[in-house]
Amino acid sequence: MKKFISNLDKGELHVHLNGLVSTKTIQKILIDESIEIPKNFNIQSDLSIESPADSLEQYLKPWDVLRLFPTKKSTLRIMMLNAFENLKKQNVKFVEIRNSIIYLAFLNDINVDKALAWFVEEMVYASEKFNIEAGLILTISRGDYSTEHFNVLIKAYEKIGKPRQVIGLDLAGNEDIIISENIGNLFKEAKQKYNFNITVHAGETGNIRNIIEAIDIFEADRIGHGTAAGVSVETMLYIKEKNVCIEVCPISNRLTNAVKENDYHPVLEFIEHGVPFVICSDNPSIHNKSINDDYLSFYHESKRKDILEGMFKMQNKYKFLKV
Repeated sequence: MKKFISNLDKGELHVHLNGLVSTKTIQKILIDESIEIPKNFNIQSDLSIESPADSLEQYLKPWDVLRLFPTKKSTLRIMMLNAFENLKKQNVKFVEIRNSIIYLAFLNDINVDKALAWFVEEMVYASEKFNIEAGLILTISRGDYSTEHFNVLIKAYEKIGKPRQVIGLDLAGNEDIIISENIGNLFKEAKQKYNFNITVHAGETGNIRNIIEAIDIFEADRIGHGTAAGVSVETMLYIKEKNVCIEVCPISNRLTNAVKENDYHPVLEFIEHGVPFVICSDNPSIHNKSINDDYLSFYHESKRKDILEGMFKMQNKYKFLKV
């Protein structure tokens, strides 16, 4: 099965740049950039999560350090090249990378438009070098600054000439934070004005309401994780009716405890009720895994080799990248 999976063409529709860079590369960057590590952080062990975490907060501990770089453009190139090299090894043909550009601007003390230009430039460089089609999904976090960050990112996007490589918007962050309709309206306006697609992290921590809001308030084309939908036939049928695709991340869902150790993965319910889904990796390097391992995890859950054979077609159908 491993050989069969390794030979399959793949798309990657839910992956974060810093979670795609190999741990050895991260450790070298930390040394080269003389980055000060938090006192309670062990760079030999805390950059990886290989066993189910007690909480989402514990799962996110690697980001205590991952969010501290890159502090120079040359390091961004190193990260991007390593990420695309890792994708190439897994036979990935196209990737949609999500990233919060604002932190890149903050770390480098530059304007957001310059940070966005940096990111697009380095992504294109790596994309051409490894012959992998690539697009950027701009991530905006839930919270008090969502609207401000949205406006800053859109202005930066316009200022650098609306590069075609920017393909969509992502809402992420603490799902317990109540969102305002204002940010949803802004997402929908951007969808119409710039032909962006929308993906929303929703239902990862058990809140079905967030999935419905993602569809109704944000007009989401895809849902990140969406595991909570598996307990509600009504929700699954609504997702199917709206033709919204779930970004299923099998290994991540187990490690965050979004799916408990002794529970079936809700992807089995998605299959039964005809819910569209694609297999993704989320943060493969943090897991010391790859998207090939996520495919294998899906197979162990479902025993559905036929779905794996058709997965590249599904990924092409629901990708944001334009032909």
